[in-house]
Amino acid sequence: MSTWPAAPFGRAELLAHARERLTGGGGVLLYGPAGIGKSTILDAIAGGETDALVLRAAAAEAEADLPYLALVDLFDGAPDAAEHLPPHLRAALDGALLRSALPATPHDQLAVRLAVLELLRALAAERAVLLVLDDVQWIDEPSAEVLRFVARRIGETPVRILAAERVPDGDPATRLDLCPPPGTTLPVPPLPESDVADLLRARFGAEAGRAHLHRIYEASAGNPLYAVELGRALGSTPFPTTDPLPVPDRLRELLAARLAALPAPDWPALLVVAAAARPSLALLRRCGLAEHHLDAALASSVLDVDGEGAIRFSHPLLREMVYADATAAARREAHERLADTVSDPVDRARHLAAARPEPDEALAECLADAASAARLRGAPAMAADLAALAADRTPRDTPGVGAVRRLSAAQYAYAAGSPVDARRHATAALRDAADRRTRIGARLLLVEMSGEDHSNSGPLLDAAFVEAVDTPDLLAHVRLYKGVKAYYDGDGEGALAELKRAEEAAELCGDMERLVEVLSWKGNILLGTQGDEYLERAGKLARGLSLTPATVAARQVAAMSRLFKGETAEAVRRIEALRIAVERAGTVRDLASVLVSVAGVYWRAGRCADAVAAGRECVRLYVDVETTPGPGYLVAALAESGGGTATAAAGYAERGLAACLAAGDEDWIKLAYAASGLVHVLRGDPVAAAEAMREAYALDQRLGRLDPGVLPWHADFIEALVGAGARAEAAEVLEEVNKHARHLDRTIVFLGLARARAVLTAATGEAREAAETLHRAIEEWQDHPYPLEVARAYYTLGGLERRAHRRGAARAALSEAVRRYAAAEAHPWREVAAADLARLDGGRGAGLSETERRIVELVRAGATNREIARALFLSIKAVEANLTRLYRRLNVRNRAQLARVLDPE
Repeated sequence: MSTWPAAPFGRAELLAHARERLTGGGGVLLYGPAGIGKSTILDAIAGGETDALVLRAAAAEAEADLPYLALVDLFDGAPDAAEHLPPHLRAALDGALLRSALPATPHDQLAVRLAVLELLRALAAERAVLLVLDDVQWIDEPSAEVLRFVARRIGETPVRILAAERVPDGDPATRLDLCPPPGTTLPVPPLPESDVADLLRARFGAEAGRAHLHRIYEASAGNPLYAVELGRALGSTPFPTTDPLPVPDRLRELLAARLAALPAPDWPALLVVAAAARPSLALLRRCGLAEHHLDAALASSVLDVDGEGAIRFSHPLLREMVYADATAAARREAHERLADTVSDPVDRARHLAAARPEPDEALAECLADAASAARLRGAPAMAADLAALAADRTPRDTPGVGAVRRLSAAQYAYAAGSPVDARRHATAALRDAADRRTRIGARLLLVEMSGEDHSNSGPLLDAAFVEAVDTPDLLAHVRLYKGVKAYYDGDGEGALAELKRAEEAAELCGDMERLVEVLSWKGNILLGTQGDEYLERAGKLARGLSLTPATVAARQVAAMSRLFKGETAEAVRRIEALRIAVERAGTVRDLASVLVSVAGVYWRAGRCADAVAAGRECVRLYVDVETTPGPGYLVAALAESGGGTATAAAGYAERGLAACLAAGDEDWIKLAYAASGLVHVLRGDPVAAAEAMREAYALDQRLGRLDPGVLPWHADFIEALVGAGARAEAAEVLEEVNKHARHLDRTIVFLGLARARAVLTAATGEAREAAETLHRAIEEWQDHPYPLEVARAYYTLGGLERRAHRRGAARAALSEAVRRYAAAEAHPWREVAAADLARLDGGRGAGLSETERRIVELVRAGATNREIARALFLSIKAVEANLTRLYRRLNVRNRAQLARVLDPE
């Protein structure tokens, strides 16, 4: 667990590594090109230092010739410890800090070095010192000599140096000698695309489409400064893919020098390279251009050529600048050359669109065909761009044809995870459509994009139904959506009635894909064996059909129904096969949905590390592509609670609940409250857990869909109620949930319910009886298909045995819980069980109150006093008072020693 201030996007591992190396003493030098985020990382590390004195200096190129300026910055405002220096050293230091005449002789310069060394030693006698040096490549040489002198002689004094150096991309660091040994150099790499997208959304809002963000990422090459500047220049409005990218002046200044010296005759060849999707020397020759026109660009490192003749710009922004700075006529000529040369139909269509901006039906048809080809290749984002271009190039006297192409663009964009673009295209298609099939398709797509919030979809469905009433395939589609709306409106009977009619219409016209979709929805609504039969039938039919959102969903829920029956191995096999298929030929949206199940299956199969990886990927995709990211956040919360950190789980659970409440989907709201409760259970807060889970249980009751197998949380709810002192309520819930579990044959929850019953029994004073009952249940369910359920049962058994004053049995049960949690890589629960085992074995943490134990755990995680106060709802003074008492009682002198009191002795 970590409770440091939030890391900059994508830099958590790098920050953790830097902090770890600094903790060991010495220095850390971060290095990388301009804009890569070095200063941001320095700020994050310095901002997390509460115990150390932080002294900072930021050099600038224009001031590199001013002597001792870095020292002036460092000690400006520092505590005055200079009175401890001998007069001659103090005088030399005053000169270096511009308080008197500058040191002029070698003797004076040596005095400055000694003065700074002694000053740092004096400051470090009071508290540790961290020197933060930014842009060390521009530090004035006198200051650099002083810092090198200090670095070589600081020894064991608690003075650390954190520095950042700007170097050309790919070059090594050169200024490590400014850091005391052991010195570490850490390159700052580009951000991955997902982190660039998060950064841009945080800066500019969530409206930008996925394709828009991808273009910025490619142009920035993962450089956060470049991405932010491009994002600011572009805004969030749709930007035609055929238009040049506007490069802001701030970025031009960083790169323009490389282009300025290139000779004018070389620019046509350079522009062809910029316009081509896969430029190469062979392609350049086929375009009728000589290779020697690239010589100057290669010599000035604007271009690189690999051994196979492939050409690339040394930075993607250089490509954008070359393309943007060309005239419109020159760009059109370059694209015409390429369209006449390339053989790939998709590539050729893209060049034709850029070369010919006027409406033309032949070109529009070519673009539409290329869009279909791109979609079949599994490139829906490119397909959406090409289909939109096809609509744009459709002659204005045939708006109905353009509407059909615009609907295709909407469908492709939705599949690519760009709901903003999809909604814009679907609305335009509905406005211009000349036939009912296009109008119905646009309306249903708009309904689908509303997510789980169908409050405003009624008029769209009513209009679609009127137009579809005498056409079976359209009618099946509309009735399916009417059934889904009825389900989300809480009308279960109405939903099943509509779905029955949709099923009949789909069978009548032989629409197997629609039939699969209808059967899946019926299986989701009907609980128990009847629902499972529908799901299995839908999944079996889907495996014989091509991969579409409907068939993906059917196979997914069929796999999950196996999981709810306890057939974990079969569920893993099915969901892994589906994931592979979707990654090869599906859409981003399909993958986001499938990862919900992948994470859930791995979690219950006891593969917590795999669950965390799937959960993190899932939440990123949900944030990218869904109307509401709530489900993604909840999946990530559950995965983190199993194999990540409690802090991350809590953060995801909070965001997931807020998102689900905003979306208004009560099924997901119920799961959000349940997930929040599970996180509170992990963090040892039964009152908060019971409060959250009461909301989930109330929705269970009101919706009439209490299925304890879907998410195993009810046993934890019962335990939380007992812990919160609500034993009568706990008994009522136990009886009700047990009844539903037996009715639906959800045998997988029986061990959890036995655990909850034992806790309830122990609360009446019968701890030994409770322990013995639970021990028998564990023996019966030793081969439970969910490994974490068995581990949790052993953990609870340990607590019951301890209450029964049987320390040996308690130690054995807790040891077994630790072993099983470790085997499943369930780190948060392993830490909880290990801490209980340590207290049982009489570690120094024995006898701590719950508040004191949480304070020690947060100190162990690296939290500051302010963060501890916020986490525990205490004042900072109360935290300080608790820490003082803990230091005195446990005979420890610092936070590092305090952090070890829960370790077994």
